[in-house]
Amino acid sequence: MISLYDAATMKAALLLPLDPALRRLLSDRIQDAIACGLEGLTYIIVVEPGDGEADFIREGAFSPFWNPLSETRYSDPAHIPPWDWAERLDGWGWEFIRTVGNDGFAFIVLVPDSEGGDPRLRAMCRELIPCG
Repeated sequence: MISLYDAATMKAALLLPLDPALRRLLSDRIQDAIACGLEGLTYIIVVEPGDGEADFIREGAFSPFWNPLSETRYSDPAHIPPWDWAERLDGWGWEFIRTVGNDGFAFIVLVPDSEGGDPRLRAMCRELIPCG
């Protein structure tokens, strides 16, 4: 899991050997956060192969499979995703945003649609954020 929680980690991430599509996505999100003065209120998480629910809890203190407001898990038919906005990123994967509090703080989560990723997370993304 790549965690970018301030301007320094965001800028350093762009120096990593990243997939070109991911580099473009991160560059766009980072430029937007800085342009809006929200780099201190934006936490970007990039899911990598092998990352699972425990990694989300360790890095962001939340699970994408649990909604504390509806008190439902992804396996529950009445589950409501815990994010505020989501989009299918053609040719790469998914992006979802989860806001926290009223000051503008948000997690931006990028989930690649690639082998080695958490199959449950990918299945949930496919189900809840379909293509097109």
